[in-house]
Amino acid sequence: MTAWKARQALIGPTGSEQLIAYSLSVEAVFGNLRALLGQISGLLILIQSRLQRDAADLPDLAIARERWAETIEQLADLNVPDSRAEDRPRLKAAAAHIDAALRAIAEMRRTRADDNVSEAARHLNNAYRLMQRVCDHRIGLTMIDTSVSCCSCGKTLK
Repeated sequence: MTAWKARQALIGPTGSEQLIAYSLSVEAVFGNLRALLGQISGLLILIQSRLQRDAADLPDLAIARERWAETIEQLADLNVPDSRAEDRPRLKAAAAHIDAALRAIAEMRRTRADDNVSEAARHLNNAYRLMQRVCDHRIGLTMIDTSVSCCSCGKTLK
């Protein structure tokens, strides 16, 4: 109930119950996709810095794939209000780009590594741009949340 009241205050007195409920449910999907972007980007950096080009067996890849699958299930269950109708296709497209990046990394071999890194990076950039179009601080969808990071010194940013 606390999350509901906090979201109601964030959206304002004109926010509908459907929008508040949506904001609470989409937050998990959006947060997972955002985390996957960071995780896969970090994985690409790791692959390049270690010159480890056979990436299909990396445990991080399996973890990312599992998180992606869970997120797709959550996305399918979203009840999107008419006022946010554009969100679902953008989130689906972002998820598809993340999937393509995961596949590019899984197919990475020493002989074609640079092509796969470029392809994965291109898909991650496309996913990021789509997610930026879904961002709306009024319903808690932001690409970066520094409220619990070390740079906020334990303070809540307002």
